[in-house]
Amino acid sequence: MFVLRGTVVTMRPGGEVVAGGEVYVGDDGLIAAVAPLDPVPDGFGGAPRIAAGGLVLPGLIDLHSHLMYNSLPLWTEPSRKVPWTSHNQWGGAPTYSSCISQPARLLGAAAGRALLRYVETRAIVGGTTSIQGNPRGAVPPDNDLVRNVDSEKLGTHDDFIRVSTLVADSKEALTPYATAVAAGRGFIAHSAEGSDPKLRSEFRLLEDVGVVKPQLVAIHGTALNADDFAALKAGNSSMVWSPFSNLWLYGATADVRTAHAAGVRLCLGSDWGPSGTRNVLWEVKVADLWNRTEAVFTDEDLVRMLTSNPGDALTEVWPRPVGRLAPGALADLIVVRRRATDPYRSLIAATEADIRLVVIGGRARYGLPALMKPLAPAATPIRVGRLSRMIDYGDPAVTWTSVVADLEKVRADPGTAANRAAGTFAALAAADGLGVPADSFVLLPDMPAPELDEDLGRRGAAAAAPAPVAVPPLEPLTTGPTWFDEVDANPFHHGLLSGLRSYT
Repeated sequence: MFVLRGTVVTMRPGGEVVAGGEVYVGDDGLIAAVAPLDPVPDGFGGAPRIAAGGLVLPGLIDLHSHLMYNSLPLWTEPSRKVPWTSHNQWGGAPTYSSCISQPARLLGAAAGRALLRYVETRAIVGGTTSIQGNPRGAVPPDNDLVRNVDSEKLGTHDDFIRVSTLVADSKEALTPYATAVAAGRGFIAHSAEGSDPKLRSEFRLLEDVGVVKPQLVAIHGTALNADDFAALKAGNSSMVWSPFSNLWLYGATADVRTAHAAGVRLCLGSDWGPSGTRNVLWEVKVADLWNRTEAVFTDEDLVRMLTSNPGDALTEVWPRPVGRLAPGALADLIVVRRRATDPYRSLIAATEADIRLVVIGGRARYGLPALMKPLAPAATPIRVGRLSRMIDYGDPAVTWTSVVADLEKVRADPGTAANRAAGTFAALAAADGLGVPADSFVLLPDMPAPELDEDLGRRGAAAAAPAPVAVPPLEPLTTGPTWFDEVDANPFHHGLLSGLRSYT
């Protein structure tokens, strides 16, 4: 247990911000109190008291990503001169397989453990404590680094959430999800991604099978209209806004003005490396750029999209609150250097350099050496651009250097990596699709893969080991000039995303 002192931005419903506050973090991984708002709990007399040196906020929650692909660079199809209008189009682009699905499949099969640690590191350096986007393949243990929303069990044996990434096109395909929702499980589903109004039928299908309930998190919704947002509100469902990816692929994003006016609970998601931001800390900057011209949201509204709003969506199915600093909530929190008088503007303006500490489940996992050493003595050094930080992967044998080295082995010799993966996949096939062998850790594709039949399940994927392919250099952890140059070169967003450079 420990006590963290600083300006506490609680994200409670009343918006309490406590200058000179204290967050009491218990050994049970929960927040015991925030002083002076709550009574000081017993048993903390000998607990370390840490001066945060900044703002203390709930950890950031990224409710839309595809982790397997987050080591890859931004992708623009050279033959495409106008934006796509539907998510059904770009998966068949000439360079999609060679640039995205094949390299990701090889890394996920040959170095799945290292790949997951790499992309979770990319998230945590931006203050992310929970992330969605690992619905297939091997499941990491709870609190291994960042919470994996798809598989997090919170110390129980329960499976809280179902995920659909490839859009179901029939009531029959949605029946298992409807059954799960009826039993109180969560359902995270891509729906109506693109500018074509015909895509609204995907959301209507969700209505038809009865899953538009508090447990539903609808991703994208770029084709939805006022009637659809009214239905989302009536069901107390949530929607995830990924404006960077929407603008990058389709030149348009969701009608969040109408959604907000309808009272829909909005969250933010970074999507994936090929058409998304480094982490959700940068996605809120895209939302901020959009909001500068539209004036729909307050700064507090934007910060709630990556803290209390997704926290409330998860609390519909998780047994513990998250996304707020309050007694009994999960002790997932971050410390951010103050860059502005207003604490919400400080977070929006923050970059990776401003993330001082990340605590998940009451355990310090990443941050400045001065803050990590008293809280996580087993943490190891990591360089984040020019920054010196420390990180705790939960295993002293695992370091940032070893994670990168495992991935670079695949890049250096894809043939050997593919042969090794083939052996793993053969073992997986021999298991008759019942699970990943204990000595294996693979990530399986959850996005269109032209080199595979899209309806392949675990057994089919196991029978089709990845081929040796060229894997691009790993993307840096920090957002820098090269990435900004690539953003500038894409015409679909009409220059709006070029404004991201101003946050550095």
